[in-house]
Amino acid sequence: MRKFISYMITDPAYSLEEIFNAIKNKSPDFVCYRNKLYYDEKEIIEFAEFAKNYAKVFINYDSVKNENILDLFDGVHLPTSKIDMIDKFEQKTVIASTHTKEEILNAKKADYVTFSPVFESKQRPGVGIEKLNEMCELYNNVIALGGITTHREIEEIKRSKAVGFASIRYFFT
Repeated sequence: MRKFISYMITDPAYSLEEIFNAIKNKSPDFVCYRNKLYYDEKEIIEFAEFAKNYAKVFINYDSVKNENILDLFDGVHLPTSKIDMIDKFEQKTVIASTHTKEEILNAKKADYVTFSPVFESKQRPGVGIEKLNEMCELYNNVIALGGITTHREIEEIKRSKAVGFASIRYFFT
């Protein structure tokens, strides 16, 4: 039986203390530092040093201002707009954000892709489990993302062809 991946993505709405508690309490397999509001290298370093004791650590490439910081991370999460950079990170585990069939096909060199939104998320309609399964037919390592806030959604994803789920809100409830 395959390992079902849980992937926590951070949000600057939560303090580092809240993030660290969520990591300890929910035990995700992967944790990604993502902050589109501000750049705080000290915070990034503190996050990486703490989180690597619990999970594989990633950084969203939009949160990188100093390339040397990448040395602290197991991998990088590329936003859709940066999928063409996959080859730059051969020594890292790469996760690429996707939302369409074309984006998944363009991200074939990534180790994993997130596909979203599976469920309704922030007033965006979810595409559903059937569409998620279609994407899983195109690519083996799809991680479901979008609108995953409770065990109910996780159980639906476990019955799909996805290798795991990613969320922000689930880990803070």
